[in-house]
Amino acid sequence: MLLRAYATIPDLINALIGTEIPRFPINTYGFFVAMGFLISAYFLSKELQRKQKLGIFSGTKTEVIIGNKPSIVDILIPLIIGFFIGLKIGGVIENGTDVITCQSQALSFLFSLQGNKLAGIIFGIAYAAYSYWDINKNALETPIKKTEIIYPHQQVGTIVAVAAITGVLGSNIFEAFQPGSSIVKEITEIFTNPASLFSGLSIYGGLFFGTLGMIWYTKKLKINPFSFVDAVAAPYALAYGIGRLGCHFSGDGDWGIENLSKAPSWIPEYFWSNKYAYNVINEGKEIPGCVAENISGCGGDYCYELVNGVWPTSIYEFVMMLVIFAIAWSIRKKFTKAPGFIISVVFLLNGIERFFIETIRVTDRYESFFNLTQAQIISIIMIIVSVSGMIYLWNKYKEEIKNTSF
Repeated sequence: MLLRAYATIPDLINALIGTEIPRFPINTYGFFVAMGFLISAYFLSKELQRKQKLGIFSGTKTEVIIGNKPSIVDILIPLIIGFFIGLKIGGVIENGTDVITCQSQALSFLFSLQGNKLAGIIFGIAYAAYSYWDINKNALETPIKKTEIIYPHQQVGTIVAVAAITGVLGSNIFEAFQPGSSIVKEITEIFTNPASLFSGLSIYGGLFFGTLGMIWYTKKLKINPFSFVDAVAAPYALAYGIGRLGCHFSGDGDWGIENLSKAPSWIPEYFWSNKYAYNVINEGKEIPGCVAENISGCGGDYCYELVNGVWPTSIYEFVMMLVIFAIAWSIRKKFTKAPGFIISVVFLLNGIERFFIETIRVTDRYESFFNLTQAQIISIIMIIVSVSGMIYLWNKYKEEIKNTSF
């Protein structure tokens, strides 16, 4: 099973348990990325609650008004959302499921105005009318002002959403600075093909901008940013690792250089070399009989495999990030009173693993920077900054650290 790629989750499930689930457009890479966010959000919530009990994080007072009558915004937002949902559902009903069967087709269909506009208008008006009725039935003659306390763990969903949005933005920005790319080229590609916003992402661009996004939002909540990023550190490692499984199972090109050597007897073949048959970027040579078998249901897409096996680097990164998560999660209590230490540990270990994994990855290199990759350059910076931070924080908080148990 691990010796081939799967474009969609139904493909993967069918291969795992022998079922014949009809294809629907939940692409494998996106599924694992989403699972990474959801699972890491659980651990982040647990850590925020622990720090809240210790008094490190306090709630933020916010004033809410109960009983307001519907406003223009209350009607306009449901109208737009309803129109978009009706547009797409109507489009699928009108044109059949062919428009969403393939990953590429589904993304292009989603990020466009294609669909049934009449269904969009009807659904939009209906949703706006329902929203008006729902808000108006609870409206009061005199609205009541009420003060509520919002705790950080109650904001995890919003925090993760902010990190995801800013992370995707940062990933595309960093991708524009890869060798052979340009900002103009990336922007043009996004406007001509919005689906490309979710392809070719730079993990470190997502990390950098996602971190900035979370710090910005947590400062609004009056949370100590260093204590917060420490809480994020271990979940980040876990999300990164799970996301790498998406790269592996979809065969998105995030693999290593050719590995023609024979696997040692104690290492499974899939852990040593992989041709990524049916990869989603159609890389390599055509697989005989693939179109006839209609493997993908996309007119012959995903019918290629690499000529020679390559190092499955995504699997290696999954294992290494799982180890980093376990280390960070196990020592987090020891360094609670040294905010910034845990994130420094994670960044140090992440920088080391990524620097060395780049030596066997297929990626562009900067000839003017000692033939290093973008990720290797950033890894070196992460290692230097992390080690410096750990030394500084140890000297500053060593008494608190020594007096804190695991």
